[in-house]
Amino acid sequence: MSIRRFLLATTIVLLASCAATGPTFQSGQTCETASLSIVDGFAGARRGRCTVLADDHVRLTNLPEDAGYINDSPWYAMKVVPKTQTAAKITINYRGGHHRYQPKISTDGVHWSVLNEAAVEVGRNGKSVTITTPTSAAPFWIAAQEILTPAIYDAWMKTMVASGNAAMSVLGESRNRQPISLLTSNSDAKDVLFLVGRQHPPEVSGAIAFLAFYETLMGDSELANTFRDRFGILAIPMMNPDGVIGGNWRHNLGGTDLNRDWGPFEQPETQLVRDLLNRVDAGDKHIRVFLDFHSTQRNVFYTQNTDHPSTPPNFTRTWLDNAKPRIENYEYANQPGGVARVGVSKNYMYKRYGIPSLTYEVGDETERQAIRSSAAVFAEELMKLMLLQSFE
Repeated sequence: MSIRRFLLATTIVLLASCAATGPTFQSGQTCETASLSIVDGFAGARRGRCTVLADDHVRLTNLPEDAGYINDSPWYAMKVVPKTQTAAKITINYRGGHHRYQPKISTDGVHWSVLNEAAVEVGRNGKSVTITTPTSAAPFWIAAQEILTPAIYDAWMKTMVASGNAAMSVLGESRNRQPISLLTSNSDAKDVLFLVGRQHPPEVSGAIAFLAFYETLMGDSELANTFRDRFGILAIPMMNPDGVIGGNWRHNLGGTDLNRDWGPFEQPETQLVRDLLNRVDAGDKHIRVFLDFHSTQRNVFYTQNTDHPSTPPNFTRTWLDNAKPRIENYEYANQPGGVARVGVSKNYMYKRYGIPSLTYEVGDETERQAIRSSAAVFAEELMKLMLLQSFE
């Protein structure tokens, strides 16, 4: 073939390709085809640019929230409004990441299930996924994980307060002036358990563990009542509301991984923690155990190694060993490590107080009931062990 004919053929192919592509809708615009609409104008949404490929096929371009380093955790969440009772295809192309989360689906935005595997086709290089939607006349949501927004946390916290065992206050505001709430129990106690959650927006499995863990602490069992009589509990359920609302992969609105800002305290969210700790210390109270709830690819506790003994000694190993015989369908590891990594919450808390400081990591796709039931056991065994300590 001559060069002229080759160029002509290439031009025809390119023109045909362009002609086959429909309109493009930017983030915030409803993406419309003949068979469905895709909406991203709600808290927790991330859809990206939407290009119509056919009446029943769209391509989404999913980018992280900023140009800084962000680990491989692409979040997506959208509402799909069918116009016909036929299946359609949604292809997500990831820029700066690979497919990580199995798509979840909900018909009410509250109750979620994993989308059927047959409806999910991951691209060969992992940088895209094509989802075949169910045949439905009613709207539904598709997301990387369950959508747990600040509004849902607010409703949950009110139930904790209604139990009579917790008080809720506003610790301060995020960069975008969203309230960051603090739950407090037994504010007169000198010895304190401190919990934080949701520093990273997509880490919903860890959030589910946090909720179940805290509910157990606030329960009406003899163990929980005895524990609360002796110990104070400080809990920040959601440290990064801006990131959650914006559907961020990792950061707050300051382009920062909050779990690398403990110590530098350059962001308003972590500055609130710094100020809280200073008030605790000034009040002659003592944080005795610290837990930070996260998600990763497996169930694991990141702890201190034997080069960094804590007070009380061997507390973490004893706690996890005590829980193990009571837990079913939840395999987990204890991974001790050093404390040199700058800005990580558990390292900061250990270096400041010398206490057991753990990152409680839950697998992205760990079965949800197993997360809840195991978190309840971990909470019970933690209470038992803390009650045995003299903390002199």
